[in-house]
Parts: sequence; structure tokens; C-alpha cells
Amino acid sequence: MIGRKQIKGFLSDRLNADLRSILVRDPLLLFNNSVIDFKLEKRGRVSLVELQGHQYIVKHYYVKSWLFWFRRAFLSSLALKVQSQVAILQQNDFSTPLLLAAVDNGRGLDYQGTTCVYEYVKPDKDLGQLQDDFADFTKRAIILNSIIPLLARMHKSGIYHGDAKISNFLWVEHSSKVDISIIDLNDCRLMAKISNKQRIYDLTTLIFSLAWWRNDSNFVFECLNIYLQLDSSWCHDKEAVLDDITERVVKKLAHRRNRQER
Repeated sequence: MIGRKQIKGFLSDRLNADLRSILVRDPLLLFNNSVIDFKLEKRGRVSLVELQGHQYIVKHYYVKSWLFWFRRAFLSSLALKVQSQVAILQQNDFSTPLLLAAVDNGRGLDYQGTTCVYEYVKPDKDLGQLQDDFADFTKRAIILNSIIPLLARMHKSGIYHGDAKISNFLWVEHSSKVDISIIDLNDCRLMAKISNKQRIYDLTTLIFSLAWWRNDSNFVFECLNIYLQLDSSWCHDKEAVLDDITERVVKKLAHRRNRQER
């Protein structure tokens, strides 16, 4: 418990006094300082917040269902789960925004949601710029040979992302070198060994999000080849894996097109 209020979680020593005070009093008050909303829906809100000249990413998980409420009220703390997920990436030398706070608002029957505060990492290229680059063959090769090996390295380290779409990787460049920061760790897990099913799920999610920008007959083959250059021990039937991922990507593309046409 942090302070007098029934708040459970983590507060970094790097928090300034005002930000700490708001988190203890009512984390949702941080959204009064929102500059822009990246996500605003029933399940949660993600905003860029500015406070005393400093910018932060604030993510709040609303109580979206009875099952969600039960798990967080009586079983595992979501705040401590988020803290653990960030620590897993950092311990394995993967870049992710610094977690400054993760607090559960209320406990037991009074649980009302969880709020997380991260340092703001401004990407050098947003999704629009990456999509433009993807139309250029040379730049596309740089993107693929940066993001796919990163996913393969995560899997070799026993880290499953669970939602590995391109928008969950922030593109930061230093002296022409790419440093990709991993975000949205809701489903991220560390395990002794990543299953083939989990590898294929992460790969499908990533390839689909990129194929939406450029979908050609050889794209899945190209992506899978890059991945297997770093980790092929699990793949005993490349053609079967290729067919599986291709079928999944095609279905996802068709589903998104249908949704857009409605």
C-alpha cells in the first residue's frame, strides 16, 4: 500500500513530488493534463501528458469485465505484473520506456483500475513515416532486417510479446543505428521455451501489420527467411510453417478490409 489510500503498486524514486501526489490522490487526474490521446476506448486510455514541462505516457486500464475485475481484485496485481514485464525486458537488454509508476486504484471489492506512467520516448519515425519508407526497397530492407531479428532475439530469450504489431515498436535512431523500443506489454511473458504456436502467433501479427503496407506473393516468405536466419532450430518443416503463416496473414488482411468497407 502506498500512502493512506488503498493503492497497491510501484512508484519510482525518479517521480517528482507533484506527480507522486497525484498518483496517490487519484491517478485519473493526470488526464487533466493530456496533450493528445493515443487510445481512448472502454478498455483503456493512453495519453501523452505534460506536467511542469515534463512529458509522460499515461496508460489506464479500466475495469472492462467481471472476469477482469475478479482477477485484479482478488488474484494478481496488474500494477506488479506490468512492473515485472518491464523488468524482464530490461534484464534481457531489450529497450523499453522507463516505467515510473504502476498503481492499482483500490483493492479487493474497491478495485477501480490500474494506471501506469512511463517516460515519453519520442520516436524518430512515426508509423506514417515508416509506411512511406516501406515503399522504398532499400529502406524496407532496413526495417525488415531490424524488426524481425529483434522478434527472433526476444523468442530466443524466452520472451513472448503477444501483440507484436509494428505499432508496438518505437523507432529510434542513433548515429544511423536503429534502436527499437518495445511497448504495450499487456500479454508479454517470460518462459523457459517459446512454443512453435507462440512463435507463429507473434510472427503472424508482425507480418500482417507490415503486409497491410505492402502485400505481395513473396512477402511472408521474405519475412520468414529473415527470422529463420537467426533462429531455425524449431522449424522442422519450413513449407508447412510458411503455408500456416501465409494463410493466417491472408485471413487477417481480408478481415481488416471487410471492417473498413462496412
